[in-house]
Amino acid sequence: MTLRQGKLIFIWGTVISSLIFLGFVVDSHRQFPKRTNSENLTAQVEHGKWVWQTKNCNDCHTILGIGGYYAPDVTRVISARSPDWVARFLKDPENVLPVPRRMPNLKMTETEIADTVAFLTWTNTIDTNNWPPNPLAVSQGGGTLTGNTTAGASLFTSLGCTTCHSIGGVGGRVGPALDKVGERHDRTWIQAQIKDPASHNPGSNMPGFPNLTQGDLKALVDYLISAK
Repeated sequence: MTLRQGKLIFIWGTVISSLIFLGFVVDSHRQFPKRTNSENLTAQVEHGKWVWQTKNCNDCHTILGIGGYYAPDVTRVISARSPDWVARFLKDPENVLPVPRRMPNLKMTETEIADTVAFLTWTNTIDTNNWPPNPLAVSQGGGTLTGNTTAGASLFTSLGCTTCHSIGGVGGRVGPALDKVGERHDRTWIQAQIKDPASHNPGSNMPGFPNLTQGDLKALVDYLISAK
């Protein structure tokens, strides 16, 4: 190969690569409005984002892949919880979720709470190509996780269940250990407990997960029943 041929390969390679990159950029910008539901980006949502920033929520929480890893990711928190639960939690975290590693009460006003919930609701609808992914599933009981139990293990972690419950000695001590929970309760009982703990104990401090999809609920129950 001559020097001239090398230069031509470099120049044309740079030009072609640049054109491909620009094509991706243009295509991405064309899709942003639809994927982010920009028509729902109201003044309330914008103020909720401002509250999120001024309260330094990203110091502990991750959203859209950005932030700290001390507390759970909240990109899809509205899908896991409900707007009402999130509002009550923001108003009085310790009362709603009394766990050792608790979120501080930020003394938010009713308007700040409503706007933050609106922001999280909007974020919940963004098409992120399933980013961020669920945490890596770890077999806390020492067994092998496959198929739906792997997805359930990831949900058990990402939903913050380990804050209160333990499996195989790993996790919190606020709630009961869930080793062999499938031997103590049937699938129907476990599903009801996950969706609405108050249906079994009206005084329960456990938050419900009424917005879980049927697929996620089944995966979580499969994992809990498999826990030894």
